[in-house]
Amino acid sequence: MGMQCDFDTMTDRRNTNCGKWDTMDQKYGRKDMIHLGVADMDFKAPDPILDGLRDVLDMGVLGYTDLSDKFFESIQRWYRKQYGLEIPREWIVFCPRINIASSICVDTYTEKGDGVIMNTPAYGPLQSAIIKNDRRMLSSQLSRNADRYELDFDHMESLVDERTKMLIMCNPHNPTGRSWTKEELIRTAEFCKKNDLILFSDEIHGDLTAEGVKHNTFLSATEDINERLILATSPAKTFNIPGVIVSYMIIPNRELREQIAATIDRIGMHNPTIFAVTAVEKAYTECDEWYEAVKKYIDENEKFTRDYFAKHFEAFHILPREGTYLLWIDYTRTGMSEEELEQWFLKEANVSVYMGSIFGEAGRGYIRLNLASPRSLLKEAYERMRTAWRF
Repeated sequence: MGMQCDFDTMTDRRNTNCGKWDTMDQKYGRKDMIHLGVADMDFKAPDPILDGLRDVLDMGVLGYTDLSDKFFESIQRWYRKQYGLEIPREWIVFCPRINIASSICVDTYTEKGDGVIMNTPAYGPLQSAIIKNDRRMLSSQLSRNADRYELDFDHMESLVDERTKMLIMCNPHNPTGRSWTKEELIRTAEFCKKNDLILFSDEIHGDLTAEGVKHNTFLSATEDINERLILATSPAKTFNIPGVIVSYMIIPNRELREQIAATIDRIGMHNPTIFAVTAVEKAYTECDEWYEAVKKYIDENEKFTRDYFAKHFEAFHILPREGTYLLWIDYTRTGMSEEELEQWFLKEANVSVYMGSIFGEAGRGYIRLNLASPRSLLKEAYERMRTAWRF
């Protein structure tokens, strides 16, 4: 018998301290709004993970927990299966969250006042890792070429001075949904080498690519990129377990790894939570079937959304989705300002999405919409929008 993969049943997550439902209800002062902003899925995690966590609870003592051999072996298995890569165990460094990883890497590898390049529009916490550590955020806006966002290497080059130390990438890119090609990765690697930049690549959405799209990891970009690469990732998005709080970095260069180990030691970031190790082991070794099924369901949700919008909301232009379960949608044809559209969503449609300026000024004119919910919930949200639509 195959694994149970039920993505159609909506789980009521209200009144569970839920970041997607309770926090957004509080923010907007509503109890009946549909939230399509926060990037987690409304799907139950795969059974092997849930069963593994139940075993932890049934044991009953919620004590200190350490990393196991299986933790490293399951990550190695995943990289072998997904990308055909052999990852030496010592390259793998535990970190609770990627937002912690990005911040401690900026803090460890650069000095106050140094420049860090980032492509915009950009996921907020990656920007915060630069700004909150008193570094200069050197913003390079992605150029939109018809419907395709592209890296602007000439502009990136123009930002470099003697105090530019690092480039932070998001691959696949949140919020635009681009999955960078091998050629783009090679050019990026060469750019970093030429300018002696450390490359931090957030690849948390890497497993979640659209049908026919292959995720290219920076680990296989060029022979020598590994000497300056920190790759940060997690099973949190792939298997919808962000609340377990677990991620890891892959740092091939021993010197860079030792520097981060010293930071981790200094801030006392040692043990994972009691659930983290089990969740990673189960996710990466027993949930392949669920993983394939969830990707397919998200692809079908995208098709449903595109068909619906083409019929009812012609003024919304949905850009191509290569990676992530998020849609990046251009609303400039509505003629509305961001403030007007946001009010329409909240007051009239009773649906919340992320407005593009959350990702910086380069995101203005767009919204980000999360596809990873039961189709019935998306349908209800779109029906609400259609009923209120008058443009």
